[in-house]
Amino acid sequence: MQLFQTDTHKAAHQIVFDLYHFGAQLHLPTGYIVSEDRDGLLAHIRQKALPETIGSFGLPLSPTLSRLFQLVEELQPKALEARFKPNKRKKTTLEELLTDRDIARSIYKYAHARLDELLSTAVKHQIAITWQVERTVLAKDFVLLPQPAPLEPRLFFKRETQGVRYRLQLEDEHGTWPISSKDVVPITNHPAWIFVDYQLFRAPAINGHMVLPFQKKEEVIIPQKSVKTYFQKFILKVAAKSEIEAEGFEVTQHQELSSCILEPIRDIFSGRWALAVYMQYPGSKFLWSDRREKKTSLEFEGEEVRILQAQRQPGAEHEKVELLKAMGLAAGEHAHFYPEGAQPDTPYATLEWLSSHRAALQAAGFQLLPVAEDGQQLYLHPPSISLSAGQDNDWFDLKGVVTVGEFSFPFIKLAKYIRDRQPLFPLPNGAYFIIPQEWMARYKSLFQFGSREKDGLKLAKSHFTLLKEIGLGAGEEVEEERQPATDFQPSPLLKASLRPYQLEGARWLVGLYESQLGACLADDMGLGKTLQTITVLLHAKAQKAQRGSSAPQERPAQQLGLFAPAEDFDTLQPLQSLIILPASLVFNWEAEIRKFAPSLQAYRHTGPKRYKDIRLLSRFDVLLTTYQTALRDQELLEQIEFEYIVLDESQYIKNKDSKVFRAINQLQGRHRLSLSGTPIENSLSDLWAQMQFINPNLLGSFNFFQKEFIRPIEKLQDEDKKAQLRRLVSPYLLRRTKEEVAKDLPPLTTKTFYCEMTAEQKRLYEREKSAARNYLLENYDAANPQFRFKVLQSLTKLRQLANHPKMAVEAYAKGSGKFEDVLEHMDTIRRGGHKVLLFSSFVQHLELFKAAFEAQQQPYAWLTGGQASQEREKAVQQFNEDPSLGAFLISIKAGGTGLNLTSADYVFILDPWWNPTTEQQAIARAHRIGQDKHVMAIKFITRGTIEEKILKLQEKKARLAEDIIENVQQAQFSKGDLEYLFD
Repeated sequence: MQLFQTDTHKAAHQIVFDLYHFGAQLHLPTGYIVSEDRDGLLAHIRQKALPETIGSFGLPLSPTLSRLFQLVEELQPKALEARFKPNKRKKTTLEELLTDRDIARSIYKYAHARLDELLSTAVKHQIAITWQVERTVLAKDFVLLPQPAPLEPRLFFKRETQGVRYRLQLEDEHGTWPISSKDVVPITNHPAWIFVDYQLFRAPAINGHMVLPFQKKEEVIIPQKSVKTYFQKFILKVAAKSEIEAEGFEVTQHQELSSCILEPIRDIFSGRWALAVYMQYPGSKFLWSDRREKKTSLEFEGEEVRILQAQRQPGAEHEKVELLKAMGLAAGEHAHFYPEGAQPDTPYATLEWLSSHRAALQAAGFQLLPVAEDGQQLYLHPPSISLSAGQDNDWFDLKGVVTVGEFSFPFIKLAKYIRDRQPLFPLPNGAYFIIPQEWMARYKSLFQFGSREKDGLKLAKSHFTLLKEIGLGAGEEVEEERQPATDFQPSPLLKASLRPYQLEGARWLVGLYESQLGACLADDMGLGKTLQTITVLLHAKAQKAQRGSSAPQERPAQQLGLFAPAEDFDTLQPLQSLIILPASLVFNWEAEIRKFAPSLQAYRHTGPKRYKDIRLLSRFDVLLTTYQTALRDQELLEQIEFEYIVLDESQYIKNKDSKVFRAINQLQGRHRLSLSGTPIENSLSDLWAQMQFINPNLLGSFNFFQKEFIRPIEKLQDEDKKAQLRRLVSPYLLRRTKEEVAKDLPPLTTKTFYCEMTAEQKRLYEREKSAARNYLLENYDAANPQFRFKVLQSLTKLRQLANHPKMAVEAYAKGSGKFEDVLEHMDTIRRGGHKVLLFSSFVQHLELFKAAFEAQQQPYAWLTGGQASQEREKAVQQFNEDPSLGAFLISIKAGGTGLNLTSADYVFILDPWWNPTTEQQAIARAHRIGQDKHVMAIKFITRGTIEEKILKLQEKKARLAEDIIENVQQAQFSKGDLEYLFD
């Protein structure tokens, strides 16, 4: 909350259009840039407003302003002089032109039409209009206040011997008043805009100049000889729209209701079309809500003026109004009618209602007046549409015919108008058909995502949801195809039992595979995305074999030699799938395939010695490669049409402008699958990149996606756009959280994650291992305690290098494979709202993560052996109670026992301990009584290091491990044991 207001107010500005009196009966406009005071009110003129000047004041040039500036330019004196002077070579001023009656008439007609557009537009868009403002005054004191209700004329006539006494008064919402009682100035003649005491009125029932005789007096005398001419010229047209009182004239009375007239009108303030309902009597008509019971009008017979008086029939009028209400209309603002339930943002709802009810209205005796918008006649006839779609491989061909009255045309012709939100469609007769609002919304997506082809629309198969939404059978058929394959059973070649949710995921993937649509599997970390993918790859190989000559045979995968004969290709029937993944995951994938699908022949397409022969690469079931290798080998990999292309950690392609994104999207694959626990990391643009890979153009071009989805959703929180985006992507994205599938999970899952060393890390490790091995084997002396201590020291240093070389080499400034992998896992878990315990046997190792968390401003808890018991208790309490604390760094010796940390559901063992019991005790800090979540423990092992040996020792040589570490003085081991440890 701001307690003190500092004087840092940045001046804001508005564009104002001022009206000034040029001369005779002409007012002209000028645009100004006006500053605002602290209350947001108009203050002083800064300078003239021009399209070129407003930008420097931070004012954008909208299409509306562009048009207003154009009108101002057309109404400048110089522009009027150039347009209307009869002799183009002779210099003539506008003042001189106005002295010529005929030229002046043309100028007034031209200028008043443009002033009408300027005033109407400014009022509609709430742009301020001022009256003869000057630079020395405050503009707020000269602002005209637009009035929503128009001025109504009231005419008074009294026949006398010498002629007719005539009065004109005006009526606003407060009553009727003489013109001379206020400051009244006509701005335009026809259509009439009138200045009244700094209020701005429309007066559509009169000509503006009619008020001029009454500015100084209340009535005028019309000589007897001029009565007919005056009435015909000035009064007749106005009389039909006005209230008349007359004395001394012959009066003819009428009481029958002739008809009920429906006049479509556009409200100048809201922009909505409405229906004005008039009751027509001979010589007069009444707005249905008018309180007057009778009206007087004029009629001529020879030289005589006759008065017609209409007496209203409330009963007959009520019947008409009730009939309109029964047909679905409701009275709204200004006594106009709108379709019941019509929203303010549907300006054409009334005209659409008229189109659909036209025949019924005419049959009921209503008279419908023609309607035009901006001079364009509107064709109010009920439209109909017939659509059909046929599927051609991966595409739909959509065709349709629109019928409006006597006209028919292809549905595709509406494309541009619906895409551009332009509801007026031109017909051959020159009139315009109003595209229904429901069509604008219903078919917009079709035209946004489809492409024109002859007289139809071509739509990608992945857009089947768009056809389904409009009820076309082709979309329903694909919807049925891509449903989970409920009868699918995993291949007998799969060496694993799938949990229920994993089987459901595999069936979902198979459903999309069978319908040749891409998929994004976005399950939480640890739920088995790899296993579900392997299951589908086995199914894909079986399906491909059925398309070939024989079924696959179970056999262990073998490394294919460089000179393997090509003629065995048909026998091998390789799947030819490509899995692209981060370098750190290559070994893990290879191990999972070897474990769960040994029949699949996998090849690691990495490193400098990788195959570059397309004939060899085509022989494998699975190629495992990294994102960077795929980029470097793009031309090579493009030569294979893969059965499957799989991206693991597919957020790696989230940058649409990256070389990796472009390269991978150039690869050819019959089926595509992306795997990611975080399909949206920072922005919806991440989602676009993923969908573009699995189903190209599903979300349109990126520029289109940014305009239609990113901006409305991320900036405006547009719920409709969110719903539309969900409908588009939901068929292809499956995400289950750990909480959702908890019933299918065991209480504890333990997983080993293999990390790759960086190049520099591996160099240091190999150098240290070689030196230690040579020294220890050459100086072997198992009985010597000093020798046994040297063994422990060497093993510890190798463990440190496997974690992060900085632990052993203080000056080391490069990376660590394990360190980066753990941080990536942490980021994924943090985004999922989970908590994690990080255990290490090295405090120094924990300190590296502590520094990284602090640099990222991520809160954490800390527990090591050097802390007092009170500090330990406080750290545990804070971690369990504070939801923002997502990570707890713990020394495995200090925190392995005696702690209750059930708020965490992930456990990271950062480095393996010789004795597996110690690790189990650490995991039990989270997996214990009181834990209501599934616990996932991940052991991070650096491949090709002493850590892999420790894992095997945990299984086979736990006694040796315990002796070496726990009981150095008494440990007994052979030279062969040392060779095993330092191999």
